[in-house]
Amino acid sequence: MKHFIRNLSLKKKIHSIVFFCIFLLALASLFSIQLITKANQKVLYQSVASSLSYTGKELNNRLDNISTMADMFLADTNIQKGLGTLKDSLSVQDRSIAYKSLYGTLNEYYFTFRKNNINYMSLYQDHYSIHTHISAGNMLPDSVVEYLVSRAENARGRTIWITDYSGQYGLFMVKHLLRTEYLNLDSLGTLIVNINIDGLINAATDTSHFNEDTHYILSSRENLIYNSSIIKADRRALFHNYFHSRYGLVNQNGNSFFYVKGIIPEYGWDYVCLIPYGSIADSLRTSLEICLIIIAVSIGLAILMSSSLIDSITRHFDNLLLKMERFAAGETENLPGSYDYSRRTDELGILHTCFDQMVDKVNQLIKTNYLKEILIKEAQLKALENQMNPHFLYNTLESINWRAKTIGAKDISSMTESLGNLLRITLDQKNKQVPLSRELELVRCYMTIQKYRYEDRLEYEIYAPENLAEYYVLKLTLQPLVENAIRYGLEENTEECRIYITAETDGSALIVTVKNNSSAFEEDIINKLKNRETNPHGFGIGLLNISERMKLTYGDPYGLTLFNEDDQAVAQLVFPLNLTSEDITDTKGES
Repeated sequence: MKHFIRNLSLKKKIHSIVFFCIFLLALASLFSIQLITKANQKVLYQSVASSLSYTGKELNNRLDNISTMADMFLADTNIQKGLGTLKDSLSVQDRSIAYKSLYGTLNEYYFTFRKNNINYMSLYQDHYSIHTHISAGNMLPDSVVEYLVSRAENARGRTIWITDYSGQYGLFMVKHLLRTEYLNLDSLGTLIVNINIDGLINAATDTSHFNEDTHYILSSRENLIYNSSIIKADRRALFHNYFHSRYGLVNQNGNSFFYVKGIIPEYGWDYVCLIPYGSIADSLRTSLEICLIIIAVSIGLAILMSSSLIDSITRHFDNLLLKMERFAAGETENLPGSYDYSRRTDELGILHTCFDQMVDKVNQLIKTNYLKEILIKEAQLKALENQMNPHFLYNTLESINWRAKTIGAKDISSMTESLGNLLRITLDQKNKQVPLSRELELVRCYMTIQKYRYEDRLEYEIYAPENLAEYYVLKLTLQPLVENAIRYGLEENTEECRIYITAETDGSALIVTVKNNSSAFEEDIINKLKNRETNPHGFGIGLLNISERMKLTYGDPYGLTLFNEDDQAVAQLVFPLNLTSEDITDTKGES
C-alpha cells in the first residue's frame, strides 16, 4: 500500500488529501445537523407556541375595545340627554327628536367600532328599542331580549359578557345604562352589542404565521363559546381529556395537531389554538433539506475549486518536467513554456527561473567552448581579407596618382589622392572615436572628389577653431551628413548648393552643425524612420544609424538633431567634451 501511495503522481496525492478532508468535513457537518435539528425542534415548538399565544392577546385587545366603547357610550351626553328625554318627557315631539338623535348616535358608535367584529347594536328602554342595521332574520326572540336585559340590570352598570347563546345567536356584551346627571343613577336603558364570533376569532388568528391552518376553541367557565376544530366534545371533556399542558401534541381521528392553551385573564375565558402538526414537520423537513442541499453544493464547489487550484499548481510542475525531458533529449534551445516565471517569487517561480538560468549558462558554455574555435578562425580569415583589400587598393591608387602627376593631370591626381585618404580613414578599424580634425579631413577629401563632379554648383565652407580640433567625436558621423546634403541639394535640384560646417562649444558639449540650402528635412524625420512611418533613401550610413549610434555611445543628452532654419536644412551633432580616445563597442555597427 505504501509503495502504491509513494508512486502516485503529485496531482493525485494532493487530490486524495483534499477529498479525504472534504469527506471528513461532510460527515462532521451531517452529525452537527442532527444535533442542531433536535435543538431547533424544541426552539421551533416554543416559537410556534409564542406565535399562537399572541392570538389570545389580540382577542383580549378586541374585547377591551368593545368594553371601552360601552363605557364611552354610557358617558356620552347625547345618549344621556336622549334617554332622559324618552323617559321623562310627555311631549311626543320631544320624544321623536330624542329618538332620532339616539338612532344617529348609536349608528355613529357602530360605524366607529364595527372593525372590532360588531354585528349590530341595540338600545332598549321600556317599550322603546333602537337598532343599527339589524335585519328581520337577526331579530332576537323576546325571551332572549328579556334575559339579556335582566342580566344587565342585575350587574348595575357593569359591562358583562353573555355566552349562553354563543352557538345560536353569537356572543353578547350588555350594559345597563344609569343616569349620571346629578348622580341620580336611575335606570335609563340597556345597551346590547352582538359580536360576530367567527370574525372575532379570524381577526385574532390573522396575526399568526399559521393563520390559514389555525383552529380555535374558546370557552368561558360555564359555556363553550366557539370550536372550529375537529375535536368535538363538551367543555369539561375538552379541557380535561385533551389539553393538559401549556402546549403539546394531540391526536384525533388519525390527525396530529400542535396546540397551545391559554387564558384571557380579564374575562376568565380559556382558549386553545391548534394547527396541524404536519406544517411544523414540513418546516423542519424543509430546513433539513436546505441544509443538506447547502452541504452538497458546498462539497461540489469545494471539489471544483480545489481541482482547479491543484491543476493550476501541478501544470507548472508538468511544464518543468517537459523542459527537463526536452533538455535531456538534447534540445537546449527554444524549450517549451510561454509563461514568464521570472516575476514569481514562490517555489515554482524559483524552480523554473533557476532551471532556465542553468539552461542559459549551459548554452553559453556550449557557444563559448564549441563555437569559439570556429569563430576565431572565421575572424582570422576576415582580418586577413580586410588587410589585403585595403593594401591592394592603396597601392593601386598610388600608382594612378603617380601616373597622373607624370602626365600633368592635376585633377586626376587630386581626386586619386583624396580617394585614397578617404578610404584610409574610413577603413581604419582601430578606434570608434577619432579627433574632430580627422573627421573634418575625411569631409574635405570627400568634398574634393564631389567638387570635380559638380564644379561650380557645389560650394562649401568649414569653420572649426583650432582649440576644438583635438576633441574626439564618433567616427563617420559628419561625412554621411554632408553626403545627405549633396544628394538632396544637388542630385534632386538644379540650383546651386552651399554647405556650411561649423564647430563650437557651449562649455559642456561640442556642437558640430551642417547646413545646406536647396533642401529641407521632413518634420520629425528621426522618429518616423524609427517607427517605419517613412522609408530611408540612399545607400550610405543613414540618419537613423547615426542617431542610434550617438545615443548608444554617449547617452540621451547627446545625439543628432534635424530641423529647418531660414530656408536651410540643419543637422546638428552634439558630442561630450572628451580629449581621450576610448575603445567603444558600437552595438548597432555601420551599414
